[in-house]
Amino acid sequence: ASGAALTGVRASTSTSGPGFSLMVEGLGWAGMNEVPVVITYYQRGGPSTGLPTRHAQDDLRFAIHAGHGEFARIVLASGDIAECFYDAALAFNYAERFQMPVIHLLDKAIANSSNTYPTFDTSGIKIERGTILDSTGLQKLLQEKGEYNRFQRTESGISPRVPLGTPGAVFWNTGDERNEKGHIDENPTNRVQMMEKRMAKLAIVDKEIPASEKLNYFGEKGEAATVVSWGSPKGAILEAKERLQSEGIGINFLQVRVLHPFPAAEFSALVNKLKKIIDVEMNYSGQLAGIVREKTGIVIDDFVVKYNGRPMTSDEVYTALRHTIRGEAERRQVLTHGA
Repeated sequence: ASGAALTGVRASTSTSGPGFSLMVEGLGWAGMNEVPVVITYYQRGGPSTGLPTRHAQDDLRFAIHAGHGEFARIVLASGDIAECFYDAALAFNYAERFQMPVIHLLDKAIANSSNTYPTFDTSGIKIERGTILDSTGLQKLLQEKGEYNRFQRTESGISPRVPLGTPGAVFWNTGDERNEKGHIDENPTNRVQMMEKRMAKLAIVDKEIPASEKLNYFGEKGEAATVVSWGSPKGAILEAKERLQSEGIGINFLQVRVLHPFPAAEFSALVNKLKKIIDVEMNYSGQLAGIVREKTGIVIDDFVVKYNGRPMTSDEVYTALRHTIRGEAERRQVLTHGA
């Protein structure tokens, strides 16, 4: 997939946890070479073979941190099949605009579900290829700069990219640290410059991706509690929210979609730290809640988690949220529905 992306086409691959584990070195290579490749990652129960045909959300931190060393990547999570369709276009746009791997993080509940939808509206989908040059664009750059450097440091933080085989462009790709042209270079000054070039793109991503693509917010800010979640629990949470509202219990739901780089400013602006915040996830440790605390300082004390390999149901989410809001539940509730 990385090789295909280097030729200038939009390239992706798909995998679940074990396959992703085996190819983490390749992910690091893509990060070093600023390759715009998309990885569609369907989570299943682990560790090891775990629950190979069952559902989980255990791999959030793994997707964010996988690989030795540090390199930039984007992690985008969809909450339903409609979002998957539109997020696939976003993932390719992000990969090419910011020249880095994008992990489209899904789970088995979405990957193996069948839903009927109206025909998706493609009129609003834009293809954004970023600073990719054809032969004409390259010749203009050569006239201005005198040479082509694939990893040139620029004011925007993004280097002009050309497909392999473009006449007049010569560059190198290597897993070793390299200089602007792509040659292996272990000079300490160069190392600092190249590390800062790659990692600074995370701040560019955070600045340029609009809040509407990072988060979905359902409800009014004045409600008594805010539910925080990501991925496929979305449907069960929204149904539970409707049932609670019919009983006069109002809640907000904040769905995080761009999980890395984490949208700390936008998240903090939507969450009232003085009111109850409830984390709903399909893993043992409440991984999103930990990331929220790390990036914002906001401590989430109430958890609704599930890790038996079955998706969350609206009934059990409704009951758990109702008990939590009424102060009738333990701080950590473990859901167990499903045969």
